[in-house]
Amino acid sequence: MDIRISVEGSADRGRELTGISGWLKDDESFTEHWKFTAEPAPGRAGAFEDLVVALAAHVAGSALEEPVRAMVTALMGWLRSRVRLSRGNRTVVVVRVPGRAPVRITEQHLTADHVPELVERVREALEAGSTGGA
Repeated sequence: MDIRISVEGSADRGRELTGISGWLKDDESFTEHWKFTAEPAPGRAGAFEDLVVALAAHVAGSALEEPVRAMVTALMGWLRSRVRLSRGNRTVVVVRVPGRAPVRITEQHLTADHVPELVERVREALEAGSTGGA
């Protein structure tokens, strides 16, 4: 199942998505579990509205915890670095599982206390999406 990652609050979404893509490719925990199925093409920033990733191997249930944690912590790391450079502009990373409510990661989530909540929300969306649950 594909997961879409997008950015809200940026004037140059293409550049932000390219930045996220590069960050995730350099994160070994992320690449151990996830593969890109669509991403901005080099030299064509903004060609995609989202990055699209999928699990590199089939996992379900409690086995989703580790790959989802790798995704959430990688996205939080990118957002943390982005916030330092943002000059006050609010950037939100949005994780979308088809048929489920989006999970938004904001500057307010950039503490270790929020990791379990975000991981749980994405994991539940993945589980419900893969079983067709509402």
